[in-house]
Amino acid sequence: MPVYKLVDEMPYEELLGWMAYFEKRPVDWRDDDRTYKLLQVQGVKEKPWKLFSTLNPIYNATNKNTDGTLDPNNLKQSAMFTKMLLARNGDKLDLW
Repeated sequence: MPVYKLVDEMPYEELLGWMAYFEKRPVDWRDDDRTYKLLQVQGVKEKPWKLFSTLNPIYNATNKNTDGTLDPNNLKQSAMFTKMLLARNGDKLDLW
């Protein structure tokens, strides 16, 4: 879609939504992440966001509510929660 059509047709709220989306998920962050992982295999120890600025919002994202507390719904999607469900009496909870 040409820019002049976007200016005429896109509502301001939608533009703000896209801007917020691209702050959280910058363009080409997947390519940078893939390259970082290849560098990691070759022995690079640097933090990903120091090598690629597009990875800063990806690796340093916080899942907090507007009041500053963590969102409990995010726990259910984590690998840690899955390990907790499989553990019985704590003897199968392998964290390392």
